[in-house]
Amino acid sequence: MDEDFQWEDDFQIEELADRFEKMIRSGSDEYFDSEEFELLIEYFQMTLNNEKSRIALDIAIQMHPYNNRLKIMSARQMATDGKFVKALSLLAEVENYEPADAEILMTKGSVYSMMLDFPKAVEEYEKALVIVDEDEMEEVYSSIAFEYENMGAFDTALEYLVKALEISTYPDQLLYEIGMCYEMAKTMEDSIAFFIIYLDSNPSSVAAWFNLGLSYHHLDLYEKAIDAFEFAIAIDETYIPAYLSMAQSYANLNNYSKAIEIYHETSEHEKPEALTLYYIGECHEKLFEYDKALEFYHQSIELDENLPEPWAGIGVIYDERGDTKTGIGYLEKAIELDQLNTEFMLIQADLYIKMNLLDKAKTCFQRIEEIDPLDPDLWKEYANMYIIGGETEKAVQVLKTGLIHQPDNTEIMYRLVATLLINNNYNQAVYYLENALELNFDGHLELFEYVPSLRHNTKLLDLILQFTPWK
Repeated sequence: MDEDFQWEDDFQIEELADRFEKMIRSGSDEYFDSEEFELLIEYFQMTLNNEKSRIALDIAIQMHPYNNRLKIMSARQMATDGKFVKALSLLAEVENYEPADAEILMTKGSVYSMMLDFPKAVEEYEKALVIVDEDEMEEVYSSIAFEYENMGAFDTALEYLVKALEISTYPDQLLYEIGMCYEMAKTMEDSIAFFIIYLDSNPSSVAAWFNLGLSYHHLDLYEKAIDAFEFAIAIDETYIPAYLSMAQSYANLNNYSKAIEIYHETSEHEKPEALTLYYIGECHEKLFEYDKALEFYHQSIELDENLPEPWAGIGVIYDERGDTKTGIGYLEKAIELDQLNTEFMLIQADLYIKMNLLDKAKTCFQRIEEIDPLDPDLWKEYANMYIIGGETEKAVQVLKTGLIHQPDNTEIMYRLVATLLINNNYNQAVYYLENALELNFDGHLELFEYVPSLRHNTKLLDLILQFTPWK
């Protein structure tokens, strides 16, 4: 829909809505033709005003009982209200009279999608693809792609998104969707190849440069990511996502000063958001500029007191400055705001351990285990609590539990080997060490970092030499 037409609709819809609401308030009967009702109902549905949509539909169908377009809109409302069977029944009735109406098929597809029956949704969209007008094919291709995304079939989704892209007049949203699918499919090399080819023909596409940058970023190729983000900004200096992503790339290169500079550049184009202020504070924290970090963390909270990250950041700084008790209070607030954030809980557990509040630390670890037993840091940190307290048997049990959840995690294996050796259980230590060496030989260096005295254990060194890949 072009902008002029949209403006005319906006002007018309205000008048229609005013007439309709006056009729409802007064209880009078006023005539609206079917096209006016269609426009009015579409407006209510798009603005999620379901109550007025239902009222308008009831009156519209009474006035125009044979209008199939209104029945299709009624089916959409039924689906929105969770009445899926009724919606499909009504659509089947309409389809008997107009079997070649693509809108009916598209609506059926959307109903099946809402029912989480994604294959059925695809089936209906594929039928629509055969009869739809050429200028509507992009919408159908995109709809099919979204259903495959819902099924986790990102490779197939990409095929349809590319088909939509080939005929799209406004491709930016499709480019973002394509980038997301490559990310979800974990095929970032393919993503880079795609966007490079696309940019050969469309060198001024901000969306393509941005997604190319994200693809490099996800592969830890931060210098190349920065180059791509800079191209996006050169084309559109107001494109804030490129600034933010470029700053994150600099931060990942440990160039926190440059990251701060880039974050501040965004304020030239829009008022900084709470999350941006948090990121600036985090960079200052990494530079050990704690006063500056606190300044930005507090500014972030002033903008959005429900953002958990700055609360956690303040807690960490209090701990770094020796006030662990106050730090714990800020971590508690962060966890209250994000009750599934295991990273915050691990930090909180560490602070409890520093305060010798081991029961509270244990509660943190148990909560993390409930939420995400695959957290890569959980089991080592949990075991370390017991090792610090001299309870090595309990540490062994924790690490063995960790291996049940993460059987190929060699970091847990090596930590278990070290703990078993501390506990003088040499035979079990050898068993786990052999498994760990087969899976990740280089990981054995962690043994010596954790227990330096093992460098002088000749039996251990001889065993490690047997697994040397280059011997």
